[in-house]
Amino acid sequence: MKPIASPILYHVYVRSFFDSNGDGVGDLDGVREKLDYFVWLGVDGILLSPIFESPLSDFGYDITNLRCLNGEYGDIETFTRLVKEARARNLLVFLDFVANHTSSKHPWFLESSSGNNTPKADWYVWTPARKDGTPPNNWLTIFGESAWRWHPTRGEYYLHNTLSNQPDLNYRNTEVVRQLMGNVRFWLDLDIDGLRFDSVNLFLHDDKLRSNPSRHLGWQDEARADPYRYQSQRYNISRPENIHLLKQLRVIADSYDERKWLLGSLSDPSPYAVIDRYTSEGDALDAANVFESLSMCHNFQQVGEQLNAFFNAVHPGMGCWSTGNHDIARTVSRWQDAKNQPESAKLLLTMLCSLQGVISIYQGEELGLPEANVPPAARKDFFGQQVIANYVGRDGCRTPLPWSQTHAHLGFSDHTPWLPAAQEHAPLAIDAQMANTDSALHFTHALLKWRKNQPALVEGSCRVLAFNDSLMVLERHHESQTLIIALNGSAQDATIRLNLPNTAATIDVPHMNNVSAEANGVLNLKPWQAWAGELNR
Repeated sequence: MKPIASPILYHVYVRSFFDSNGDGVGDLDGVREKLDYFVWLGVDGILLSPIFESPLSDFGYDITNLRCLNGEYGDIETFTRLVKEARARNLLVFLDFVANHTSSKHPWFLESSSGNNTPKADWYVWTPARKDGTPPNNWLTIFGESAWRWHPTRGEYYLHNTLSNQPDLNYRNTEVVRQLMGNVRFWLDLDIDGLRFDSVNLFLHDDKLRSNPSRHLGWQDEARADPYRYQSQRYNISRPENIHLLKQLRVIADSYDERKWLLGSLSDPSPYAVIDRYTSEGDALDAANVFESLSMCHNFQQVGEQLNAFFNAVHPGMGCWSTGNHDIARTVSRWQDAKNQPESAKLLLTMLCSLQGVISIYQGEELGLPEANVPPAARKDFFGQQVIANYVGRDGCRTPLPWSQTHAHLGFSDHTPWLPAAQEHAPLAIDAQMANTDSALHFTHALLKWRKNQPALVEGSCRVLAFNDSLMVLERHHESQTLIIALNGSAQDATIRLNLPNTAATIDVPHMNNVSAEANGVLNLKPWQAWAGELNR
């Protein structure tokens, strides 16, 4: 397969993609049956949400065996068939890989928690209580709770940077490191093209278990509702020694004849400095993304600030970009003034596909799906039920993908789905949009085809020239082409004055009612309109 400089991946939330066997749950055979959909759409590959053996209390991020699959999705034979048929279509296959922690029901943890004399006693991070019975330090989870949980059988605290039923593995133990390397080889040997490591900066912690210092004065007022932000996370995350573990993973990936991508996802108060350390030397990760990046943005002011911070800090300029995922409200429901309009979906996809790096389109974004309204009795997300007050959870972005406008459960399944199919999505179903050449779906198909024909977008560097709440201008530069891309991310007409060193010849952007630059370099953009121009050299 020909190497791709900056692939576009379709992020598949397997559980809600397509049910092939009528049990109400999406599965790997469902993904395999729809491979031609990805080919037609024009993506380079697929990124599968966690599919490993799990009790599913956090729908796949609590794992009991990294070499086995959740039986609802299929087995290893099913998976290898999927990979083989994907590669026959020149589609890459990536896995969302959860290795920082396991489920508390994992056999390793059950043994480790049974006593401190077992072979796996040191496979997790354990520590005695202080003299007053409290945890060893002040570390907090990303949800603002203590990162330590008392285990009465073991008589010690264990570390969990996320939920308490997801204990952190101890990567200061060489046997645990060896297990990780073996698990990585297991999946790469099955001919996948890459892994995206979840919480990639949490693998190692301070060996002295020192308490974190408080943040600078004034921060507390900004983070009154979030105790995690009161601390400077100096000792529990993004430890300097973490890079050595990533370099070992790179050695494994580079031992294969074909390129194997190593991506990462992280959260940190200074995330882009961490990404630079992990990617700039070419001996660890290929690229990484930050959860708080574009998927949390509501306007171009926020996007521009994030992009500038990234490009100023990360020297290769290669990021992993997405505007949505299975953890955040859908983009057209989150963006200012978008009001779930198909035209806003088109513009935001144009912005996303104009960036440098690995692009991830979350399933349903090609349809412009809005956030679904899931009735309280039908909600399944643990977070919405128990963790965060006044939060309805993540079910609204996880409802079944609508394949058919008129079929029961919108064509996702012949059985009642695990989450109800959102009837408000019926007019946006794939079959309905296939019949409408002006739809968001046809636009995405045309956009991805257009992007592949622009060397500056596929391989060029990226720079933000200007932005405000509603407008953004980007430059993409390649030795053979320099593109200027202007975007109006609002429901109002907008005027942009281009201060360019040379004239720019307008390039047609699909379905964007193209405008031409006036002689004085002024662009008049309609709502949700993009313009692209190629600089004359």
